[in-house]
Amino acid sequence: MTTSPCIGFCRLDAAASHCLGCARTRGEIAAWRDAPPAFLERVWSELPARRARLGVGLHRLNWTREALADFIGRTLRPGGAWAIGNFGGASEFRATPGEPCEVEAVGPWRIVARTPRAAIRIDVPDQVRILSRAVAGEDASRRPIELAVPRTRPRGANRPGLVALGPDRDAVDPRDRDARLYDLGLPSRGSAFCLRTDDPDLIRDLEDGLGLEWPDLFARVGRRIARTSPARVVLGPAGRVETTGPISDVGLDEPLAPIQLAGGRDVPNGLEFLDSLTPCASYFPDPPGAPS
Repeated sequence: MTTSPCIGFCRLDAAASHCLGCARTRGEIAAWRDAPPAFLERVWSELPARRARLGVGLHRLNWTREALADFIGRTLRPGGAWAIGNFGGASEFRATPGEPCEVEAVGPWRIVARTPRAAIRIDVPDQVRILSRAVAGEDASRRPIELAVPRTRPRGANRPGLVALGPDRDAVDPRDRDARLYDLGLPSRGSAFCLRTDDPDLIRDLEDGLGLEWPDLFARVGRRIARTSPARVVLGPAGRVETTGPISDVGLDEPLAPIQLAGGRDVPNGLEFLDSLTPCASYFPDPPGAPS
């Protein structure tokens, strides 16, 4: 089945008679569901030129779920980064050149990758939207890509403040599945930024701080968090990223950016205006000339 170009931003331009979200005409949108494959492919082939003429940037890629799973498996190796989380509270998986990196397909729709510093699991959603700002003729692997799913819960449904989630039974490494997981309660449309630890002193401090919002929590136990450096686990609709290693005592952790979090934005590139979608994961290729 050919993918629909609809990205959930449906606004017809009166002058051009095209949708400013997908660049199709009103007639093409009405006929899409029952149109023959040749019609659908012709429209898809015309969309890049239309987007350029209309000034449409963010758009959907004509990829199957299988093509996306293959792309994820290839790009988890050195050459780019995958991130899960919201703007200011995200974590990324990036394999550097020469670093050991294991990539494994667990069934057709789950891809797992590990390095000594991080792990990621991506579950390719059935209703995934693959969005890009790539231009006509450009290799999509050289442009950022956003994965999103239809939004199923209202914005702000997550509770603010620290929440205990119990043992991390879904951890990538089975050895981590008895460690305790704590959700910091950051504002987000569909992700959760968590700390995972088996350190008894940090567990005691976190239990004492349940309900505290993250600035107050860090003011109380930030130094212990920096010293013990628990794993940072970001959960999203399409999987998780787990990062380990030391946490800087300055600002406590680079993935947590207070100024960005204060803005309440989901992602930095404008995906947040699509209120019908929940961001899942982002791919960022390395710039041209970077070692691979």
